Amino acid sequence: MKIDQKKLIKGLTFHKVDPNDIKSMIEQSTTTKTPLYDIVAKKHVLSDEELGRLVAEIIEYPFVNLTKVEIPNEILELIPENIALKQGFITFGIDDEKNTIKVATIDPFDIEMINDIKNKTGREAEVYYTTLNNIKNIIGKYHQELKNIFLDMIPSHLRYGQKDKLIKDTTQNEEITEEEIPIVKIFDAILLHAYRHHASDIHIETTKNNTVIRYRMDGVLHKVVEYPKEIHDPLLTRCKILAGLRIDETRAAQDGRISLKLDGDNVAFRVSILPTHFGEKVVMRLLVDLEESTSLSECGLSDKSYKTIITNSTKPYGMMIVVGPTGSGKTTTLYNIIKLLNSEEINIATIEDPIEYGIDGINQVQVNHATNLTFANGLRALLRQDPDSILVGEIRDQDTAQIAIESSMTGHMVFSTLHANSTAVGIPRLIEMGIEPFLLTAAINCLVAQRLVRRLCTNCIQSHVYTSETLSLIHKERNIVELINKIYARNYSKEELEELDIKNEYILYKSKGCKSCGFTGYKGRIGLYEIMELDDQIKTAILEGKSSDDIEDVAVNNGMTIMLEDGIEKALSGITSLEEIIRVIKA
Repeated sequence: MKIDQKKLIKGLTFHKVDPNDIKSMIEQSTTTKTPLYDIVAKKHVLSDEELGRLVAEIIEYPFVNLTKVEIPNEILELIPENIALKQGFITFGIDDEKNTIKVATIDPFDIEMINDIKNKTGREAEVYYTTLNNIKNIIGKYHQELKNIFLDMIPSHLRYGQKDKLIKDTTQNEEITEEEIPIVKIFDAILLHAYRHHASDIHIETTKNNTVIRYRMDGVLHKVVEYPKEIHDPLLTRCKILAGLRIDETRAAQDGRISLKLDGDNVAFRVSILPTHFGEKVVMRLLVDLEESTSLSECGLSDKSYKTIITNSTKPYGMMIVVGPTGSGKTTTLYNIIKLLNSEEINIATIEDPIEYGIDGINQVQVNHATNLTFANGLRALLRQDPDSILVGEIRDQDTAQIAIESSMTGHMVFSTLHANSTAVGIPRLIEMGIEPFLLTAAINCLVAQRLVRRLCTNCIQSHVYTSETLSLIHKERNIVELINKIYARNYSKEELEELDIKNEYILYKSKGCKSCGFTGYKGRIGLYEIMELDDQIKTAILEGKSSDDIEDVAVNNGMTIMLEDGIEKALSGITSLEEIIRVIKA
């Protein structure tokens, strides 16, 4: 559905969105050839309901906020779940007097779908506009809780205990046998439930008496269900069969991959199995199709940071290193960069372990230690394949680092990741690996540090006043008030600051929790970034053997925004909370 850009801009102005933000979004829309509405929705400059009402007014359809409507299951289920999500249609009410059915959709101009609903129900359709977030929230009503699914599947002599745990009914003196348990259905339910709830990882682990399933959602682990340990071994066997692993091997770590269709979509799971004290533990990482994942322009980079990354990644040679802990989104960032670079005129090659996403037009190589195809050996081989740009999944040792550095100095653009806490710490990490400082200063264009933080739920967000005294206690090493004042000074003129009349109180945001976010207060994640370009002063500091703190000080004096500052700016904008920023950066 196309939305008139001029009317959308007029509406944003009416809602008092910062003119500089509007200008920036228009420029981004033109540069990336992305509809302006999509960028406005991703930037959260308006709440979901405000944006929905604005679009409804532009397209001249009534708006409905589905989160405020009680929808009977028999009406909701008139449209199958997979169609509801893919087509963006929800049936939410019936008027018997008028013989009409109320339909909410993200595209009121999809006449074919509206006619299908008319023919299926025998009623005229009252069409309302709603947002995609509204549709996704209601989709959750389709999903039966996983605990109830297990109750339906396992033998009748299993019951819930007082603490909401599945236990044996000891009055029946029965043992669970593998034949009684529909393991295929249980395992499929685990995968499907995780996919539908946007989990990033599935943990299947065993304790002394039970097996526990936990999902990582928005970066935080949640226990989903706990059931008898007798289910664990057959469940593990099912996982190994699907992942192509040895079912008779229980004392060694194994890695594999599961690919299957869920709700009509192709979904992949990276499987890791590790022996532990009480039995083997399984962790499965969900690999979302890169085409459906967030693009580089939508992942939380400021305009300045986005331009810096594009400038440095499009240079003919050099090196860009993304640093951060496991699970901070480093590889996804690099994939999004090379996806932007991908064209018929450029030969891009990667050496990875494992290959997480397949990208058309890019030559991706999987590390294989059995054939001695290591990062270092694979990189040597790639250099004979006439590459323009090379992605090295991770710099783990001196050989890989040395070859990557040398490659970047001989006409290749090299991208890689490194485990380090900040951009400045990345330098001594490489020096510790045995790389000479003069090689680093000659090869590296920039370092990018990143973390992922949870977004505040837009349906239950609330403003909170923090005093200077409270803020000073939140972080022991950094002066939060000083950073906030620095951000204000950068974003507002003296006259605007005088109008704000900021004294010792600052407005930040929290979410109280609601059905939409599972009462967590958060929904989705966004990146925090710190980008250090190696200018002459930073290079001098490196060559003089300065510490990482000294290098960071030089970078900050030259205009670098540290990660905490980037996070605080997002907290001031209501994108996330200050507590979430501190939790992630301290970790």
